[in-house]
Amino acid sequence: MLGGFLYWQLLSRSAGLAPELREDSNDLGIYRQAGEAILRGEIPYRDFFLEYPPGSLLAFVPPALLSSSKASYIDVFSSEMALVLVLTLVLTALAARRLGVPWMLPAASVAAGAIMLYPVAVTRYDAVIALSLATAALCASSGRRYLAYAALGLGTAAKLVPALATVPLAASRRTAARGYAVFFGILAVFFVPALLLGGEALAESFAYHADRGVQVESVSSSVLMQLGWVSGVVFEYGAFEVQGPGAELAGDLSLPVTGILLLVTAFVAYRRGGFGAFPRYAAALILAFMLGSKVLSPQYVVWLLPLVPLSAGGASRLAVSVVYLAACYLTSQVFPAHYGDLLNLRFPGPELLLARNLLLVLLWCLLLLLPDGA
Repeated sequence: MLGGFLYWQLLSRSAGLAPELREDSNDLGIYRQAGEAILRGEIPYRDFFLEYPPGSLLAFVPPALLSSSKASYIDVFSSEMALVLVLTLVLTALAARRLGVPWMLPAASVAAGAIMLYPVAVTRYDAVIALSLATAALCASSGRRYLAYAALGLGTAAKLVPALATVPLAASRRTAARGYAVFFGILAVFFVPALLLGGEALAESFAYHADRGVQVESVSSSVLMQLGWVSGVVFEYGAFEVQGPGAELAGDLSLPVTGILLLVTAFVAYRRGGFGAFPRYAAALILAFMLGSKVLSPQYVVWLLPLVPLSAGGASRLAVSVVYLAACYLTSQVFPAHYGDLLNLRFPGPELLLARNLLLVLLWCLLLLLPDGA
């Protein structure tokens, strides 16, 4: 019943989005072009540029196969992502039961978060990443670690971030070597053909993202705005980026800052002997990446849907869920509700962005500092 409610809410709400968020969406246009190119027999990277990893095509092709126009592609793709999120909800509930905790709060948290994020939840393919993490959480809680590695391999083939979630699984040294063999085997299935057929163009897709500037919604951007160091916003690399004093430095510091945040997260988890607590430290590692990255698109918040509700016990589960859901709400307030204000650097856009990013920082701190089992 909860899954059916989620599916209905996502589709009905997304159907009412403004044309620039659906019919004229740059992302949905890329997905459709890639899916239709595959159906014409074209080779990704070689015959057409694809900025995403090859596993992403698993989400792009089915709607192209089942549609004949832009409008029908969007409808089918939205339905596909809504179903993926329903499955994510179910797997999260099953993982909660395996962990011995009441399933209703985690399931309700997934549903509420997805509904709050509806402008991006079914118009981007990041629901696939949430599904891979939910599958890994269920498999890890059931003692099926090799299947968890396989799920994360599929997620990484679609978008590289789930690779971070393999670190908590590696706490079990007995299964780590074989687990990573499974993980890299899955990646090879996708990346080896892409490399052989696409050649240097595959590397260019990675360079494309490395060359990006500081995205307007990133943590560093919100800090620069509050300091008055943003002189304007430009559209580059399919996203809005900030310009002004410190923007280039912030972009250069993004990689080392992200590395430091990941190391701090890994160190805290190791000292507390908590690498085995998969949902908590998978969420903390992914959050560390999000906070340090120069790109923090609104759909990235979808990744955490199945992890945060499973990352703590007792009263702390309610606390982290509330902080996360507040971040989901503010994410939709930033985009699309007050996106024009943000791009024009006027109230309340920058203030809402700063509040959302501070909540993500708070959530990261809670995941690292709450006592184990709390």
